Amino acid sequence: MKQHKRESSAKQMFKAFLATPTGIISGLILLGLTVLVIMGPNGFGEQAVVSDMARSSEGPSAEFRFGTDALGRDIFTRTLAATRLSILYASAAVLFAMVVGGLIGGLIAAGGPRVRRVGATVIDTMMGFGDILLAVVVVAIVGVGAKGAVLAIGVAFTPHFARFTYSLVDSVMVRDYMSAAQVVGVSRSGIGTRYVGRNVADSLVIVTFTTVAEGIMAMSSLSFLGLGIQSPQFDWGQMLTDGVKNFYLNPYAALVPAVLILITGLAVNLFGDALARAVNPVLWNERPSLFRSKFRRSGAASAAIEPEITLDPGMETETRKGRP
Repeated sequence: MKQHKRESSAKQMFKAFLATPTGIISGLILLGLTVLVIMGPNGFGEQAVVSDMARSSEGPSAEFRFGTDALGRDIFTRTLAATRLSILYASAAVLFAMVVGGLIGGLIAAGGPRVRRVGATVIDTMMGFGDILLAVVVVAIVGVGAKGAVLAIGVAFTPHFARFTYSLVDSVMVRDYMSAAQVVGVSRSGIGTRYVGRNVADSLVIVTFTTVAEGIMAMSSLSFLGLGIQSPQFDWGQMLTDGVKNFYLNPYAALVPAVLILITGLAVNLFGDALARAVNPVLWNERPSLFRSKFRRSGAASAAIEPEITLDPGMETETRKGRP
């Protein structure tokens, strides 16, 4: 019976994901980006890394569809090769922020009134600083380079995840089923994993996924400022810096990586929207919207799913159901 319900839910989730064409389109785009990440610079031959000064800043041609950069390297293949570091480093920074921010937010929400009050004030204060400004300060402390940029962006995004997790856990802690779990003697660890964790994990994963788009922009911004990835490594931000310097000779050197950053950001956000719809039973029959706030839509995914508790010591009849 339980297996049948799980299969039925899986089918409904899949249908909900496919309810809007943006889920399919964004999924195909992300699949293509995944292939580029796997291939990396080695998959595009010497044109991505070897320079030819005799062909510096050429315009589009049959050989170089978007021309060459200031050092005579093919802009198109170089932009595709830069996908690996642009996405991997951004994803690592966001994952760091999710783990650290999630732990901080969860601990603050589980603390006493004074801990919650002080913790929320500290988080709100840190969120008052701009992400890029805070990242620049961290880079200035730890040093420029890929590792410094990943740490800086992770630290800059941590308050956002801490605040989001704090709000989710705090909303779950006041639910009726939490009081029922305490009455029947469920341990604190059991409450944390079986009830709080289940209701927070899906939303946190969705927000983490969609925040990767912001991470890519932040990583590219640091590289554009010369604080991120350094030569001989390269990402989209570093290519933007080089392209802007020679914009009037060949504007494609800046436009191509900028367009790929834009496409990647849109694809990640649209995929996150489709994913949020798939995991939230409340949204299965709702008309899709492209302009829903990611934090609001993802929060709904968690708030709408509550465990149904039967008051017996074994707690063996627990099921999950969606509430409007």
